[in-house]
Amino acid sequence: MILSEVQVPREDDPAWRTLALDDLTLTRKEGFAAFAEAPDFPPPPDMTRSDLKALGPEAKAEHDLWRRRFLANLRPIKTTQASQLVEDLTDILQAGLDQPNWEAKGMAAVDAFPGLGKTTVGLSFAKRVHNDLIRQHGRFTAAGHERWPVIRVGMMGDTTIKDFNWAMLEFFAHAGRNSGTANSFLSRALDCALSCESRLLLVDDLQFLRFRSIRGTELANQFKTIANEFPLMILFIGHGLKDKGLYDDPQLERRITPLALDPFTIDDEAGRTQWRNFLLSLEQRLVLAEKHPGMLADDLSDHLYARCSGHIGSLMTLIKRACLRAIRAGEERLTLELMTTVKLDRAAQGQQSQWEALLAAGKNTSRPKRSARRRG
Repeated sequence: MILSEVQVPREDDPAWRTLALDDLTLTRKEGFAAFAEAPDFPPPPDMTRSDLKALGPEAKAEHDLWRRRFLANLRPIKTTQASQLVEDLTDILQAGLDQPNWEAKGMAAVDAFPGLGKTTVGLSFAKRVHNDLIRQHGRFTAAGHERWPVIRVGMMGDTTIKDFNWAMLEFFAHAGRNSGTANSFLSRALDCALSCESRLLLVDDLQFLRFRSIRGTELANQFKTIANEFPLMILFIGHGLKDKGLYDDPQLERRITPLALDPFTIDDEAGRTQWRNFLLSLEQRLVLAEKHPGMLADDLSDHLYARCSGHIGSLMTLIKRACLRAIRAGEERLTLELMTTVKLDRAAQGQQSQWEALLAAGKNTSRPKRSARRRG
């Protein structure tokens, strides 16, 4: 490694573009394409503590900036739960790809508690759909239209039918989104979906919609219309969807495939093994000069589970913050002493003492027996 060549990617680097997008990134087709087609952010070079000491102040600052940006853009790790969810989504999508347009397409709803990565998995699936269909069929349709395989819409608490139809037009930047009725917006959105050969409609934050209200009932009927008329699969993402009345409508109950994303559990050997494998994969990606095999999976396994109770969102937040603190403090590794200084979300903090008591009393463990025997 040539220390003088340590230089963080700049704003004109393709990998940096995902960080420079505006707040409306995923609500418009260009922004979604930039997200879906962006390369993984390049990892900084591995350095020992001696390498770091050999860097001058400016080079060290550049390297630390690179590490900070890399940590902020860690690509998702394929957990067993996420892989199974993607398999189920792929089945539903592919079953409808070759159906005639007049047949209703599949619908799926990923319902999981916050912090389990359901939106991350949904976007990862949508990203793959976008890239696969463009790679297979090209960026333009046979009629010469731009191909946009995915439409993404985010829900709000007061979303109406007209708002939803407008959001689809906004995604396409359709000139007709500035005026019209709910029905005219829907007709224009259908034209866009047909012309651009869209195959997936991703509807995020569905929990904001109360289906037992008048607006909710109207939107539920709208979703049935879209499933009947549009040539695409609808993927809903949210939490507590059953309690909010998503399946009250008999037709939606028959059409929507409910899917879940569960947290890591340590109640049995299989769950503990999955937890350990995830930590082993995660520690390999960390950019600390003194990381070592087993730093997370052995030394900190119980502590990490107690802190996040198996929720991947809380875990990733904790690890990223701890790494940044380790870099700033010059420790270059994660220790129990350092981890205890890092603050986390209220839900995680609320369950921490309970899990710490169970683990300390030996009533449970996050470590599989096989790995414990290998270590010993």
